[in-house]
Formats: sequence, C-alpha cells, structure tokens
Amino acid sequence: MRKQARSTYLNKHKSQQGFTLIELMVVVVIMSVVVSVGILSLGRFNQDLLENQQAKIESYFTQIADQSTFSQTMYLIVPDDEGLTPFKYVDYQWQSVEDMSVLLWHSGFVAEWEVDEHFAEQQSLPRPGWVFWPSGDVLAGKILLKSINDGVADPADNEVALSWNESLEFAKR
Repeated sequence: MRKQARSTYLNKHKSQQGFTLIELMVVVVIMSVVVSVGILSLGRFNQDLLENQQAKIESYFTQIADQSTFSQTMYLIVPDDEGLTPFKYVDYQWQSVEDMSVLLWHSGFVAEWEVDEHFAEQQSLPRPGWVFWPSGDVLAGKILLKSINDGVADPADNEVALSWNESLEFAKR
C-alpha cells in the first residue's frame, strides 16, 4: 500500500512540471516582437497626425485664397498659440470673419511660424500674419509643426515644415 501511494505521488508531481527554459525564451521573444511592433505603430501614428494637420493647413490657405479672389477682398491669416485666425479688409479696416472658423492646432503638437513683422507694421495689420490679395497673391511664409510628448518636442523625425511662395505653391519636404 505504501509503495502504491508513493508511485501515485510521484506520478502527480511528474505531470505538474513547470515551464522549460526554451518555452520561457519563446514567450519572451514573442512578447518583445509584439512590444516593438506596437512602438513602431505609435510612432507612425504621430507622423500621420502631423501629415493630416499639414493637409488641413494647406486646404485652409487654399480656401482663404479662393475666398479672397471670388469676393475681391483682402484676407489675413494670423497665427497664434491656439491656431490660425482669419480676418478680412472691409471699409478700410480689418475685421474678424464670422462665416469662417479658426483652424486650431491639433492637440499634441506645437507650431512655430515665420511672418514678416516689418510688413505687418508697415501695413498696420492688427497682428503679424499672411495677407491674401484678390489677385491670388499671398505673402510667403513657413509653419513648422512638431509633435510633443509630456511637454517636450519629439526628435526631428516627428516634425513637418510647411512653406509656400507668393503664388501659394507649397514646397514639398
């Protein structure tokens, strides 16, 4: 009886073995592959958001240029920390545009821009920005969008530079 109990005990312990070293290594390799694919996907997601914001800005500028041409009115786009605000020149003064919305910067990005401050002072603009004339011309400029994480700008691969000339032709980077 004692021999039988002992063999039953040994059989139970044999069937309850742990993982082998090879099985653990395979699990670690699979988990590392899953994590690295996730990290790569997240980086591409930020780049897609940057490109989406760039396309929105290009579309917004084109819309303002078209509106300026069709209505034969000067328009002004003013950048700030919140986004891009449109103004139009009516009765010898700049007025905010109620029928066009402000284009807000996407959260998670910071924008930097180049405007001609001297031109703004010379033309008595309400704030420095880019003027759109009814002829279809526009002040050349540049906007740099940077992805931020925890308040810190990401490396250069997570930024998009958007620049245009006086004919509103956007430079490809």
